[in-house]
Amino acid sequence: MKPLLKAGDRIEGLHWIAEYRHRAHLIRVLRERVEVGTYDAPSALFGDEEEMGASTPADHRSREAALRAYLRHFAKVHDAEE
Repeated sequence: MKPLLKAGDRIEGLHWIAEYRHRAHLIRVLRERVEVGTYDAPSALFGDEEEMGASTPADHRSREAALRAYLRHFAKVHDAEE
């Protein structure tokens, strides 16, 4: 897996980005290019694919999709708190 995996999405008119750092197992979240924070990634974020070392394009897309799902959930919870 690459050391940095990025996924972004436009959520309620704002551009959100999540950057997953594989070695540290951290996710950095940005909203409109401003850092919201850095958080521990859930232990089951990618399931077994991460430990198997799979590196096909489909595996990469599934990891991006998992990171994007995390980002959407994070944005929903974060905006509810504000």
